[in-house]
Amino acid sequence: MTFDKRMIGLLLIMGGMGYWCEGVRADYRVDFDLKSAMERSGRCCEMAENPVWAGEVIKDRPQSDRDAVIVWQAGDPGDWERARYLVCELWHENDYSAVVNLEFFEKQAAGGGQIVAQSGPESGSKRQEPRMAAKIGILPKLRTQMVFDLNHLDGQNIFMARVPRQLKCTVLGQRLERGDIGKVALRIGPYQPPRFKPTFYLGAVWISDRMPEPLPEVAEPVVDAFGQWTAREWPGKIADLETLKRLNETQLAEAGEVAYPEDWSVYGGWKKRRFEATGFFRTHHDGKRWWLVDPEGCAFISVGVDCIGTGASGTVTGQEDLFAWLPQRDDPLLGGTSNRRRGGSDSVNFYQLNLVRVFGEQWREAWETITTGQLKRYRINTIANWSDMRYARAARVPYVYPMGGFPSTRTQLFRDFPDVYAEEYGQKAGEFARQLEPMKDDPYLIGYFLRNEPTWAFGDHTIAFEMFATDQPSASKQAFVAWLKERYPTVAAFNRAWKLELKSIDEIGGQTFKTYPSEAAKADFREFTGLLVERYVQAPCEAVKQIDPHHLNLGMRYAWISSDLLYRAGEAFDVFSINGYGNPGPPETAEIARRSGKPVMIGEFHFGAVDRGLPATGIQGALNQQQRAVAYRYYVEQGAARPELIGMHYFQWLDQPIFGRFDGENYNIGLIDICNRPYEELTEAARLTHERIYEVATGAVAPFDEVIERIPSIHY
Repeated sequence: MTFDKRMIGLLLIMGGMGYWCEGVRADYRVDFDLKSAMERSGRCCEMAENPVWAGEVIKDRPQSDRDAVIVWQAGDPGDWERARYLVCELWHENDYSAVVNLEFFEKQAAGGGQIVAQSGPESGSKRQEPRMAAKIGILPKLRTQMVFDLNHLDGQNIFMARVPRQLKCTVLGQRLERGDIGKVALRIGPYQPPRFKPTFYLGAVWISDRMPEPLPEVAEPVVDAFGQWTAREWPGKIADLETLKRLNETQLAEAGEVAYPEDWSVYGGWKKRRFEATGFFRTHHDGKRWWLVDPEGCAFISVGVDCIGTGASGTVTGQEDLFAWLPQRDDPLLGGTSNRRRGGSDSVNFYQLNLVRVFGEQWREAWETITTGQLKRYRINTIANWSDMRYARAARVPYVYPMGGFPSTRTQLFRDFPDVYAEEYGQKAGEFARQLEPMKDDPYLIGYFLRNEPTWAFGDHTIAFEMFATDQPSASKQAFVAWLKERYPTVAAFNRAWKLELKSIDEIGGQTFKTYPSEAAKADFREFTGLLVERYVQAPCEAVKQIDPHHLNLGMRYAWISSDLLYRAGEAFDVFSINGYGNPGPPETAEIARRSGKPVMIGEFHFGAVDRGLPATGIQGALNQQQRAVAYRYYVEQGAARPELIGMHYFQWLDQPIFGRFDGENYNIGLIDICNRPYEELTEAARLTHERIYEVATGAVAPFDEVIERIPSIHY
């Protein structure tokens, strides 16, 4: 039996947590039977001995990273067409965040018949992959209502809006109609014995047409007055204001004492190898490898850090009870550390708040001085993407510029892919380019990224086919019809190839497709998708070069090479950029350089650990802070030894807030923590590697070659 929230008026407080058992008052709600779900999943149906709320609670101990609980399958009660949300009440006592994979399977497998169970002894190695899946983060030691908005099954949006207490939710897969759902499963991790053998508690799972009522307030705060996690102690944790002041005032006093090495130019280039100077950054192949060349003509490898700034805000709205203290908006000194995002969500920036506590109204000037000193001390020669542009343009350190407002259109073909054949797209490209005018003569600007991680490229998606998911008209559909008319001389030839019975090829513009009508149609959709991507890339590239002919076009910062489509029109870039979360070294880049004919830049990589003040590692994990340092050295030096790699940028400068930034990320990925204390193991490793980066690039010294122990990546 599952706990029934319709019990009214009961306030139960156990284990320091309260639960208000009042009904959700939804017009439609169906609870799933968790006991039966466990049993049919081939799992031990163990009841919790001391549940933190009333009713029977399932205790789950995964025995592999593939174990899952099938919470619903075809034939069970529940009308998905009537529901809007799937809600799961759960909590855990592990020292690291839970990663919940919510998986939706199609009713029919490729060979026909209902998809078989994905866990349990009968499944073996024949596990079916879900059609759509969400990855969701849950904090340790905090009862949470995990909420999934079923509208995301349309595949159009990858990232779900924040829900109180819930962390980031990432949704990937192919669009799935509600009526085609055959099974829903929960797979919870991370799992990797002996260090990661988690236990979780499930109290209820249901679908409803309304959001659930908020949970009751916690008895003890999760976040202390300095923005630190209260559930753990660690070396260097700030206990009082005096300690915070000593830390930051010492850094300010020492900031002016450091400089780049004598054999580095003012830009951080290598004086020992020179090429033609043009007064701006450029690329050069010397016959053996690619280089950046700084404005003075010195060889340059870009070793940078993303998000250098004071931005470390996290969402407060709906979870105010988690905090020991929050600043008041009308506080003349501290009120500026709070702000309201679009949509009315409040956030607070404890990093900035701590600087204001130490330096008062002069906090900004103090931070800039400290940060410039840290960049030089750690031999960082690039202020990388997402950084504070006011600081970057004044610091006299090379920087890159993240362009904003990539050209869009009123009609979107798929996710964030615009209607590129619309006249509007070309006009927007020209407007987009004009943001470069203030920087077009700045020698410290290396170049600009056109955009970051377009979501249409998350996976191998045939955009021309996806735009036929609905009958929405677009200029690109009209262009596709015109292209088909050139490809097929008669409607009869078209009908034979596509296995349709249309009176005119023009009728295709009003059709919708859930599957490809034929292999020929599949090939046509794919080829036209290539033309769409070419137009998508070329229009803004031509526009920015007209405004700023001096600086480098650094490309799109693709999340990864998800398909061959990403190479289409790649010749329009000066540098081909990807975000490369590899372990132990960068992902494959030689093939990128071969196919694009361009040098490669890594826009993001990182390693995090869970041994200090945060419970998640980010996309790549390390066992502890010392292993983070080892991982950094291996990644950067092995990358520098590749002839095609001209830059690697670490993501990011600051740790993320324990309670989650705007999208719910809360990773230990910073060089600096929330109180402005450097992670000395990592920053010392960065200094050592950066000081020998040019010798490694030329082959004069061998790259660092120690590989860390692999642990599960805890990210969402």
